[in-house]
Amino acid sequence: MKNKRIISLLLAGMMLVASVGFVMAEEHITGTIAEKGDVIVLDAADGSYILEGSDMAAEMVGKKVNVTGTIAEEGNARVITVIQIEEATE
Repeated sequence: MKNKRIISLLLAGMMLVASVGFVMAEEHITGTIAEKGDVIVLDAADGSYILEGSDMAAEMVGKKVNVTGTIAEEGNARVITVIQIEEATE
């Protein structure tokens, strides 16, 4: 019985450690939506980000927006998986 508990605790610990690497923090970035070929991007002060996961982005081309999402590096590009996008009021 004691061995089963130890194994269960070890497995739970390993799963926790493995999942920590996948946790991504939400970022908030302001910039202008632009269309570059077939890709919709956010042009921000620190560079461009490819936008994924928002049908609204195409409707906002040319507008200044606030984007909330998670950022990942894919090759030479930064990609934002959009959680929320709204037109900037300022």
